[in-house]
Amino acid sequence: MYLPDPRLYPRVNAKNPVIRSLMAFLTASEPADVQQKREALNGVVGELLMTGDHYGLNGALTQAPTLEAYKVLWQTLRNAVETPAQAIDHAVPFALPIVFVAGHKGEARLAGEIDADAVLALLREHGVIAGDTDAWLGGALIGAEQLAAVNPAQLVRWQETITSAGSLPGEFSAAPITFKDEGVFLRYLVGVAIQPADAAPVIRLGGAVGSWGMPLAQLLSDTLKTPGVTLFPIPRVPQSWLAAQETGRVTVLETRLQVAASNALRSIRSKGRTPVITMAAHEGGEIRLTFSSREDAERWEGYVWPLAPLDSAEQVHAFVQGLMQECQVDEVRVIETIQPDLDTDGLPFFVTAHTKPVQQQ
Repeated sequence: MYLPDPRLYPRVNAKNPVIRSLMAFLTASEPADVQQKREALNGVVGELLMTGDHYGLNGALTQAPTLEAYKVLWQTLRNAVETPAQAIDHAVPFALPIVFVAGHKGEARLAGEIDADAVLALLREHGVIAGDTDAWLGGALIGAEQLAAVNPAQLVRWQETITSAGSLPGEFSAAPITFKDEGVFLRYLVGVAIQPADAAPVIRLGGAVGSWGMPLAQLLSDTLKTPGVTLFPIPRVPQSWLAAQETGRVTVLETRLQVAASNALRSIRSKGRTPVITMAAHEGGEIRLTFSSREDAERWEGYVWPLAPLDSAEQVHAFVQGLMQECQVDEVRVIETIQPDLDTDGLPFFVTAHTKPVQQQ
């Protein structure tokens, strides 16, 4: 079954120099022409970064006419931000996403600070950061909005102007985790490493979590230990500033879905009923899932995955299918038509095992 993309993309804006250059590259066919158009696109993006034109860059991203175009433009921007213009010593700002799954009967609060020296020592021990590298890691667990507030042009300036590892120029404050009963939360640790021009990479960015993952999770759990709170930290690998934001966003959505699925399926099966999962794309750019049963038309639970620019409906579909296989759910219904955002009463519309999808005109 096919899950459609419900998003509406803008028409090609040939007046925007970035979009014009982007489409010229995407439509080029001859190898020499492709290379020339690629260099031209790199040049346009690089010029906006050099002049600090954040609004120009953001405007181009919002005007990308297709998912493919957005991904190409995003990768072009990342390459420009993360690759020095020449072989010189430079700073490497990085971020380490951490998802926290927490449970407590009633209200609870987790501190927003950890022992940064202990985390840095662990990363050095496992070779994620070279042992003799000039590196700094902050102890504040910060929210995603603080990372997003640092624009690409600022990252380039940091790369060029930070000459020794220390507190980053941005104003970052700890974001303690407050919740009631249970929740899944995203926080980041941020830092910087100094990369000598003539040396191998001093920090391993991206890839899979290695043998350091469990010790780091235990360290975080011990540091934030709170009476009555069950806490499961899920650290991801250190990444470049821009990549970490995307990894954190996807990881927290996947984890929230796993928790929601576990709770809903346990409830359905505890009553001796057969679970049915329904997945549909909705106007407004969301994938909505429902957990219901064949035997009960009244009770169901929903989950919403808001599609970000780098998401694809196919990837979300594949993740849900894989998760349901692990959960041994036999019936997963995929709605092949885009569903409305609201029902006739003005409430969010969900397709369940006992409600029919809307056939769009």
